Amino acid sequence: MEDALATIAAAVWTDNWNHVINFKVILLSIVIESFPFLLMSVIVSALLNNFVSENTIRNMIPQSNIRSIFMACLLGILFPVCDCGMVPIVRRLILKGVPLPAAIAFMLAAPIVNPVVSAATAFAFQNNIQIVLLRLGTAFGVALCTGLLLNGFTKGRQLKSPSQIQGHSHGCCQHTLNSHHPGYSPLHRWINTLRDACHEFFEMGKYLVIGAMLGSLSQIAIPREMLLALGQDSSLSIGVMMVFAFFISVCSAADAFIAASFSSSFTLGSLVAFMVFGPMIDLKNILMLLHTFRTKFVCCLTLIIIMLCSSAAYLINHL
Repeated sequence: MEDALATIAAAVWTDNWNHVINFKVILLSIVIESFPFLLMSVIVSALLNNFVSENTIRNMIPQSNIRSIFMACLLGILFPVCDCGMVPIVRRLILKGVPLPAAIAFMLAAPIVNPVVSAATAFAFQNNIQIVLLRLGTAFGVALCTGLLLNGFTKGRQLKSPSQIQGHSHGCCQHTLNSHHPGYSPLHRWINTLRDACHEFFEMGKYLVIGAMLGSLSQIAIPREMLLALGQDSSLSIGVMMVFAFFISVCSAADAFIAASFSSSFTLGSLVAFMVFGPMIDLKNILMLLHTFRTKFVCCLTLIIIMLCSSAAYLINHL
């Protein structure tokens, strides 16, 4: 009897220890692979914050509403700003005269349609060009359609008044592209760049680690059969990954590595939805949006993005 109990205890210990080892391997692989791209992203973002003004972006956007929306979706190629700092930038662009639909389209597309995120996605999925193109194409399409819908249905001022937002701040990133004060010397800007990059790296790094831990834990703790049942359902898998993306709030330069860890158990459309919806609408971004824009507008914007992302992912699953 004692020998049998000892054998069972040894088997349970061995099984649990194997789970711990697998968890550590998955977690470390995600973190180690994604950190260089996260670092690259925050450095580029900090450089843009301190050396590029809103006027530069505003002057590149045409005055025509339709053309301005299309151009705004492409500006991420030149201005690869991290998603955590987009809302303050967009607010200042609107105050400087950029049309609301174009500014929102830029906010949605820039964190995804850029070289850093493209390289990170390709690396995470082992140079699978199909996934890279699907992610970039879906992000561009969602941003463009959102801008066009806002152009047709949104009227009036949607920004909160300064008295409503004064003294409050949300989010991890304080980038507002306002460093172009005449008195700022080049040395001062470089010092600010280093400070901004360090702050954002450590701030976003914790979100990455939390997301990687949750992703690794779900693959270890949830039975394989249940994970496959969720992940292989063409509709349910999309909802699960979009909710996951909303709550973990991972930077767009690192979320591909978390998505790649689910590639064997979740549908292609759900992975794309995770990598598109998260950088556009997540927990930290929704707080900044509610802080900056009217609540009714934020609810409308969120609903549009949810519908467009889920529809695009569903189409991808049935191609």
